[in-house]
Parts: sequence; structure tokens; C-alpha cells
Amino acid sequence: MCNTPVPCAPYGGRTPCACSCPSPGRSSSTLLLCDTTTTTPVTPTVVDDTVTTLGLGAMNPDLPGSHAALWSGGALTYPADPNGSAGDGTQVYRTAVGRITATPPNCEGATGTLTVSARVTLNGPGAGVIQDGSLWLYRNTTMIARDGVMPSAPVGHVEALTVSAPITAADLANGNLYVALTLETFHNTSKSWTADQFSITAQLNGCAVKFLRTCVIEYTHSDTTLDGRPYTPTGEVGQCSTPSNTPS
Repeated sequence: MCNTPVPCAPYGGRTPCACSCPSPGRSSSTLLLCDTTTTTPVTPTVVDDTVTTLGLGAMNPDLPGSHAALWSGGALTYPADPNGSAGDGTQVYRTAVGRITATPPNCEGATGTLTVSARVTLNGPGAGVIQDGSLWLYRNTTMIARDGVMPSAPVGHVEALTVSAPITAADLANGNLYVALTLETFHNTSKSWTADQFSITAQLNGCAVKFLRTCVIEYTHSDTTLDGRPYTPTGEVGQCSTPSNTPS
């Protein structure tokens, strides 16, 4: 319905019937907007690092070889040590260390939670002795989360370990975060392990998704992604750049 009378009577007079409306789609404007979503899932990457980076002690030597199979979700064997010489002379906890990184777009200042999990199986031949190992999260050289294997685990023991900790998008982007999986390969007796089913995820709050909003003046608007697919905002929408007016 038209709300603006326009001249239609002789000599420029106005009458109730003298009403016309602009043609739909006469003018449009396209804005680049940001939708600050509630949560943004992120899958970080993990690459091999060393125990030296974390400042671990003598009983935590590096697990030899590449750990890439573990970080990609496959199986990694921790071979049994024949004695304690590789550690502190009594105990050896072979340790796989990985550096965690991710660069989620438009997440500057975002905060969230990092969660890491892995499954471990004690193959033997010896059983565990008291402390059998742990899954750790570190920020630089500070441990921020730990989940320990069941003490004195029997041969054949299978256990899923999970750790979570608050993080920031800057932690991920700067590579300040590390995961370490340490398992007892000698203490009184030799023992080997299999680690597998590794997973890592992050949930960030405060990331912004950029999208385009095209407004047909005085009528409707439609939202699309930057490549033209339909988009439905889920958070608070605000302007994130100078609008571009496009007459049509």
C-alpha cells in the first residue's frame, strides 16, 4: 500500500486517490556485514615437537620417530624399553609432543575451549607400576590440563584419555599450545603401548562471519555469503566495512 500522495489533480492539487508507488527494485544497496556467531568450531593442526620445548625431566625422553600417524588419528606404537637407562635410571616415560596451531579467520579476540583425546592400550609384557602415563596440554612450558592413565594398569588395559582447557584464538595463531602423550615403557619391567584415536577440536566464541546484505530500498533484503550462497545470521549483526551502494 502506498503512503505518499503525489500530485494528480489539475494545477498540482492532491486528492486521496492521487497515489503512486515506486517500482519494486528501483534502487538497492549492498552492505558487507559481520555476524558474530555464538560458537565457531575449529580443527587445529598438530606437528611434531620435542620434550625440550616443554622443559620435561630426564624420565620423559622423546618417543623416537615421527608421531604423524598419531596426530592424524591412526595408531602409534610406544616400544618397550629394556631398562631405565633412557630415562632417569629407574623409570622411562616415552613422550610424544605436538605443537598445536590454527588460524581461524575473523576470530581476533575470540576465546573458547580446546579439547584433546586419545586412546591407549597396554601391550605388556609387563604391567604398569603406579603412575603409568598421562595426556597433557601445555601453554608454553605451563601445564594447563592433565588426564592420567589408571595407576598400575594390567596388561591389556584400554583407556580413553581426554583433556580440555580454556584458550584464546591468539594461543592457536601464535602456536603457544602443545599436547604431550607420555607412557611408561620401563619401571621394574618393560612394557609397550599402542596409542590411537587421537582427536583435537576447539570451540571459539566471538568470531565474525562476513556476509553480504542486499537491501531493496523500502522493500526487502536478502543475505548471502561472499560467494553468493544464501546465508542466515546466527548472532549479532553489525557493519564491518564501508557499505557499497549499487543502483539497479
